[in-house]
Amino acid sequence: MNSRHWKKHIDADRICWLRLDREQSSANTVSREVLQELRHELDLISEDLPVGVVIASAKASGFIAGADIKEFRELSREEQVVAAATAGQEMCQQLADLPCPTVAAIDGFALGGGLEIALACDYRVAAERYDRSIGFPEVQLGFNPGWGGTVRLVQLLGAPLALDLMLSGRSVSAVEARKIGLVDKIVAADPLDEAAARILMKRPPLRKPSWYLRLLNHFPVRPFVARSVRTQLRRKVDPGHYP
Repeated sequence: MNSRHWKKHIDADRICWLRLDREQSSANTVSREVLQELRHELDLISEDLPVGVVIASAKASGFIAGADIKEFRELSREEQVVAAATAGQEMCQQLADLPCPTVAAIDGFALGGGLEIALACDYRVAAERYDRSIGFPEVQLGFNPGWGGTVRLVQLLGAPLALDLMLSGRSVSAVEARKIGLVDKIVAADPLDEAAARILMKRPPLRKPSWYLRLLNHFPVRPFVARSVRTQLRRKVDPGHYP
């Protein structure tokens, strides 16, 4: 199986670079074919492990804009929706389970499924930008982050901030993403590829939220967090849109 959309290169340091360049598209979105090809590439990587893996974009227009919304029109039955969500979950888990370190190199937007892929990596580095281009806007279309992002974002940021981002659909800039811990490093002058390679070689400790935010993830406290979030959400949106 030859990938039409993913370009793979293993450099002299045995870092594997996987760059998405979706054919016949000005921006990267994750179609079924793109997802299947990524799973195949991850299978090959697992058989001959490199020093690390960088997921990046070969396009100038950004990282990954999310799932291919056009394909949603083909999902007319519940079992089709479940199968589509499961395929994305399995792909992200396959990426997260790689025994070598992984990093997402984000230049521009990382939205929806694109952010979920980045969250499945061990590290995230981003080009310094101030436009709000990182987030989960799909809730505004009636979808939730269905590829594991609802779990990974909470584990990374803690429940209050993660729920705010997921339920409001608001996006943040790369600079703000660094401040809240959504990305590990932002790059202003140095090339993004160099920053990604450095973080793979150094392997710093994986980020965790503060102890009190981790405490909120425990079951006895979660009902109180849920009530607080519901109250805040009702002030912003029609509760009928969030059954």
